[in-house]
Amino acid sequence: MGNHILIIGAGLGGLALAQGLIKAGFKVTVFERDESPTSRPQGYRISIRSLGMNALAALLPPKQMSRLPLAKVADVGDGFTCANEKMEPLFSVPLGQDAAVQFLRSELRSLLSEGVNIEWNKSLTLLEDNGNQVTAHFEDGLRVSGDFLVGCDGGGSIVKELLPSIYGNSLGSVPKIIDRNCAIFGGQIDRSSEWDTLLPLNKTGLVRFVGPHSHSLGVCFSERADRSPTVFWVLSEDIGDRNAPRYKFDQGIECRKRILDYCKQLIKNEPWHENLKKLVYDTPAEAMMAPWLLRTTQFPDSNQFPMVPSGRITLLGDSAHAMPPDRGLGGNNVLEDARLLSALLAGSEEPIDWRKLVEKYEREMFARAKIAVQESESAAEYFRNLRSQS
Repeated sequence: MGNHILIIGAGLGGLALAQGLIKAGFKVTVFERDESPTSRPQGYRISIRSLGMNALAALLPPKQMSRLPLAKVADVGDGFTCANEKMEPLFSVPLGQDAAVQFLRSELRSLLSEGVNIEWNKSLTLLEDNGNQVTAHFEDGLRVSGDFLVGCDGGGSIVKELLPSIYGNSLGSVPKIIDRNCAIFGGQIDRSSEWDTLLPLNKTGLVRFVGPHSHSLGVCFSERADRSPTVFWVLSEDIGDRNAPRYKFDQGIECRKRILDYCKQLIKNEPWHENLKKLVYDTPAEAMMAPWLLRTTQFPDSNQFPMVPSGRITLLGDSAHAMPPDRGLGGNNVLEDARLLSALLAGSEEPIDWRKLVEKYEREMFARAKIAVQESESAAEYFRNLRSQS
């Protein structure tokens, strides 16, 4: 096929889409603002259920799909338990047939990058659409034109941000990504046999310890990129002052120490189990991660698709439908977006009717995503109510 497709963002969604399109014979170029694959931490593990696994099976060539188990995190359990701050279990979710498979994000991203033409250190600044082609302008002066462009650049999507200035009143229904006023702090510590004893509930998988006020502590066994075993924890709170120092991050050790000190003080002043306090107290400052300010999606009342009049630009993943992490649905829907769009493009006749194809993609994608966001919001509210009762 002669169509050149531009993908903005080399996260899991952009790379998964690239794999599916390359498999279908399209010319694909991915542009990523990061300087290199290792210049920014990609998070730790990600839970993939049947929706995401089926999408990967459709997108990846058989050879890469056969190596997917190599990206799985070892010996961490696939279950979920909810407990209180005293480490008393409240309930566990049966694994059933749709148990999540835990993957190391860095390994999964590396696998999805294979064979993909990625242009690193490319920050998008401007888009042009003449109805026949889309031209992307980058900070370093590069200009690239293609037949179709997909914004896979996350909740703070620059592609989405640029759309109103290009299309004005002719722009269709664009969901709005909004803050949830909830922040997550996280860190990790070397996993040892001692931690297996101190955290018995974690032997079967992730545990969410709901505490007093607006705080909860998620704990899971995980691995670093070098495969050394860790205990990974995340502490959440409602945001009061968004300008508070603890929400600022500059990669430096003093910044990490400041965030860790805040977490220590917070957990010290509340009735958390001594083992959970020890987990936070013993974490080295250099192992702290950047605060994560959660977002969700506000969908418009009316559905006018395609969003872009020409149909030559669309969105995928968190740029289209960010959601709370409480149900673990975000990553799975990102991969399903990639599968759906790739399948529609692969099955299209030449010349491609971009408006018709993208309208079908966006209607189906947003209908599914709206349900996923609602389910995620319901789960977040459920855990909030549990916290308020403790």
